[in-house]
Formats: sequence, structure tokens, C-alpha cells
Amino acid sequence: MVRPAARRVLAAAAAAFCLPALAGALIRAKITDAGPGKTLVPVHGYGQIGKRQYLDFDPRGFAAHPGRLSMRAASGGGIVVLGPPAVGITARRTVESGDPAGIIRDGKGRLSGHLGEAPADFGFVAEDATIGGRPAWIIPSSQDTGVWVIHVHGLGSSRSQCLRGVAAFAALGYTSLLPTYRTSLDLGTTPERSHLGLTEWKDIEAARRYAMDRGARRILFVGWSLGASLVLRTIERCPEPGIAGALLVSPALDWPAIISAQLRRSGCPGFLARWLPHTVSLVRRRGEPVIRWREMPATHMHNHPSIPSMIFHGTEDHSVPIKLSRAFVSRHSQSVGFVEFDGAHHTLEWNSAPQLWNESVQAWCRTLGLETPVDLIEPVSEAK
Repeated sequence: MVRPAARRVLAAAAAAFCLPALAGALIRAKITDAGPGKTLVPVHGYGQIGKRQYLDFDPRGFAAHPGRLSMRAASGGGIVVLGPPAVGITARRTVESGDPAGIIRDGKGRLSGHLGEAPADFGFVAEDATIGGRPAWIIPSSQDTGVWVIHVHGLGSSRSQCLRGVAAFAALGYTSLLPTYRTSLDLGTTPERSHLGLTEWKDIEAARRYAMDRGARRILFVGWSLGASLVLRTIERCPEPGIAGALLVSPALDWPAIISAQLRRSGCPGFLARWLPHTVSLVRRRGEPVIRWREMPATHMHNHPSIPSMIFHGTEDHSVPIKLSRAFVSRHSQSVGFVEFDGAHHTLEWNSAPQLWNESVQAWCRTLGLETPVDLIEPVSEAK
């Protein structure tokens, strides 16, 4: 017979294990969810001025973000590209392309920085390819510079996320490769849980080998959010002399700090917010790998690959706080450049300041000593 005192000790021990395990399982499920975003933004009004339709939004919300955005109706359908906001009593955005009827009918939709769903929406002629059984786009260069740029999208997204950033590289005569990986939304199935790059990096390495097999002499990587972590893990696991550099956009690198920041924003006490990220592997589903934070690329700011890198990060990023990139750059100032985009949210640097993005890309590429044409075309990336 178990005495009451012993029962209390056992109960306390069980609670001491179960509560962190439960919290860790919930955190893991949240951060590895590779499905699309579910946040809906209400439309406060609509109308037409001349030939232009417009939609009105809350001027204090996401819809007031600087630059062009897109919206998809809550019930689905194609994207509607919206011009920059005119902020007054409402944040008014004109409709540049697409049919807003579904958004008006639903009264709400999902806002995004994606300005097109295919290369043709940006005026690019692309080739379809298959890498490791998964689809990819190749946007060939008109010049044989031998430089290929591999664009890697983030968690819960698709390769169309990266299309905004292609024009700056195309202007330099580089070929762009936009692959998918095992949790890409392009695949048309319910995505499996992300492993935060522990397994996905192999799909990016396959893309690098594909490019080299087709004539690439130098490789640049562009990684968006989680894509930055995938890029760094690929470079870390398969260092190759042909890798010329990496551009990291809103990079999700220091995962314990990212999770802690999110927990603190939700009202979690500081000491708990710092401790809970280390519980994510106490309980895991069959087939899920153990996540060891110290083995993640750049998590503790000491194992950054020794290649030239550039970070673009928005000052209003609430998903991955910009202070994490600032700390990262301060520890790697010799090999990592940094451009801040004032007022930009997560992965919306290009949207907030496309000219700054394009000029910064081109200036950085020149410092890498890559072959470029003498006359650069003006940076453009307008979705049609």
C-alpha cells in the first residue's frame, strides 16, 4: 500500500514530467506546423474610383504595411494584388490585378507578400524541372555567367514566396532555381510536420547538385525565414568551393530565442519562456527526430559557415525579432553584411522597399567578385 506522503511525491514527480512534456509537445506542434497561415483580415469597405477598384482596411493593422501586398478570399480562389496603402481613416489599397469579388463576398481574406503565383506573373519565362521527384522552376539567364541562385522558401509557404527576389539577380545575368522541398505547399498534399531543417536540407542539397550538373560554376543561396536555416545546414553539411555566398531573409536561426520571444509576447514569464524551448523533444511522434538546439545552424551564434553572407531583416518583424540578426551580425561582422528594412514585417522586406532590396543585392554581388554584365538593367519586379 502506498502511503499518502509517497502518493504526493509520486504525483509531484508525475506533474514535474508531464507538464513540461505537454508544453514541449504543444510548442513543437506549433513551430513545426507547415500548413498555410490561418489569420484572416477583415475588409472594412470597398468601392471604385474611375476604373480602379479599392478595398479599405483597419489602418492600425497589417493591411497598413508599406508597399504592395496580395490577398486571397477566405473561401479561396486566386490572389488579388493590392497597391500600397493610402492611410487615413482607413488603409485604402487599390486593386492592381485579380478579381476581388470573393474577398468582398467573404468580407475578409488572407494578406500576403506574394505578388504572383508563377514566374509568368513577374514577366519571367521559366522552365519546369523535377528534382528528387519534386517540382522546381528554372528561370534561365540570357547570359552565360555560370552563376546560379537557389531560392529557398520558408515554413508554411511555397516557392512563389521567392519570386519577388528574382529580378535583382536576373539583372546581373544569373540563372535562378526555385526548388520545392518535402513540406512545400506546392506539393498539393497536406504537408508533413517540418523538422526545422534536420531532414529538409537534403532536398536543397539535391537542388545544388542539379544546378552543378547543368553547368553552374558558382552557387548563391537565398533563404527566406526557415529557408535560411536550410541553406546554412546545406552549406555546413556539404561545403563546396563553388558556393559563393548566402543571402538570408528574415532568417530563422536562433530557434530557442525565437520561441522565447513568442512566449513572452503571449505573456509567459521570462524564466519560463527561456526554459520551455528545451522541452520540445521530451515527447515526439513516431518518426520525428530529436531536436538538439546546439546542433542547429547558427543557433548559438558560433557555427556559422565561413562564406560571405548578407542578412535582410525588417525592423517590425514580430515572428523573428530583428535583434537576433543584429546579435548574429555583431559576432560575424567580417563575413556577414546587414541591411535593415524600416517598418517591414516578417519576409516583407522586398514589399516595403523593392529598390533598396534590388540595389543591396546587386552591390553585395559585386563584392563577391562574380562575373556580371557591364550595363545592369533597372531593377523591376512588377507582378502583372
